[in-house]
Amino acid sequence: MKTLIRCFWLLLCFGFISSVWAQNQDAMMRPGRLLSPRHRMTTLLSKSKMTAQSGTYLAFTIACDKSKTWDLGVYPKGGTWAQLNGINDFGVAMGWGDVPIEGGTETRMIGICLFGLKAGQWFDSGVSSEEGWAGEAGGISNTGIIVGNILGSNGNPEAYAWMPNYGGFQLSPLPGDDASGAWAINRMGTFVVGASRRMIPNPADYPNGPNGPHGWLTPVVWTPKVIWNNGRPTVKWEIHALPIDDLGTKGKLFTDITLNLWGGYGVNDFGQIAGDGYTYIGDNWYEIAVVWNPANHSRGWEVQQLPMADGFAYNEALAINNRGEIVGDVWESLAAPALWKKDSEDGNTWKLTVLPDLNQTPMWDVATGINELGDIVGYCQDADWVQQATRWNTHDLSFVTSLGFPGDTSWAGFGGVNNLGIAVGVYQKIVSYDDDGNPIYSDPQAVAVRFR
Repeated sequence: MKTLIRCFWLLLCFGFISSVWAQNQDAMMRPGRLLSPRHRMTTLLSKSKMTAQSGTYLAFTIACDKSKTWDLGVYPKGGTWAQLNGINDFGVAMGWGDVPIEGGTETRMIGICLFGLKAGQWFDSGVSSEEGWAGEAGGISNTGIIVGNILGSNGNPEAYAWMPNYGGFQLSPLPGDDASGAWAINRMGTFVVGASRRMIPNPADYPNGPNGPHGWLTPVVWTPKVIWNNGRPTVKWEIHALPIDDLGTKGKLFTDITLNLWGGYGVNDFGQIAGDGYTYIGDNWYEIAVVWNPANHSRGWEVQQLPMADGFAYNEALAINNRGEIVGDVWESLAAPALWKKDSEDGNTWKLTVLPDLNQTPMWDVATGINELGDIVGYCQDADWVQQATRWNTHDLSFVTSLGFPGDTSWAGFGGVNNLGIAVGVYQKIVSYDDDGNPIYSDPQAVAVRFR
């Protein structure tokens, strides 16, 4: 039965994909978006929307080192920085970068093909995103759908799905909300996950006081629905709020704390969603990792908290594969990479394994992506807080090694590993040192490495 369902959704995506991109784009209000505690900010954007023509260009450097490393640099003819977040099983990668436009550059979703007739060709969404903002959001399915966020006309980001040469469309927030963020898509292209945001104008109503976030993020999933109009099928993406039960209630998990910021960060082909709930008060962060499982005999999802680790107060879940293996990190003053697997003796519980660190001195180490073969990617930091892209494996929990990205600091993208054993991400080089001897790094450069 599960096989039939998967086949149906796959045919749905391929059969109606042209109709999806041809849909009318409804006017939408737009949100802000959240990253992991080191990066996340719930801020309103003020930059106005800009438009430009998309294009494809050949990467300056490609297929180095006997096709094991693709040193991709930046978007050509004027780009200054780029990073890759995700890659599908056909070798098409997506990420973020600045793209040249008349009078300067602007941040957009970008992508590049590693194989085939279009190998080395860059492409972009043609739509502006927040200046200087990119990070964890975005992904690409095996059907070619790319998701992320664009900058809306009212200055807030909005969830967006697109395909090269086909254009794109907004993914609406929940009714009454002012913004939405799309943070991941499954390999089959049938589930998009993220969050919907509602700002609170009255400071007296802020869940955690004036030093906390001034709004709510609701975890959401978008699913496709076939609509027939005059005998012709089109696809409409419907939004569904994911339950959090009482996990966000003030004082439920943390004394006098309301977890009011939630999101889905990873989703597999069976509809399992990994994510978390968190908040902050000043410089203090609070966070729990959860998984949403499709409910039995009914539509919808059920939420389940993932276990913590001894010695750490918080955790976050960032990616999930079709075997239900979840990766992320456990953290407090420092962070360690983490893997959650279903307990073989009890299908309703999860077992947590803290993965080994690449360096002898753990600092802030995070697992960001996992494929169906059990390859895990992320990054580890040394005693000087310098990051290095790192790989683990679910079949040997003592295994840890560098991914071999070039540069002096690097990290693998959130969800940035495919089933061919190709990891994507970003690296930077030291270009000079300041008066105190601290390194000054170059702008981020895109990279891909094949380790299988």
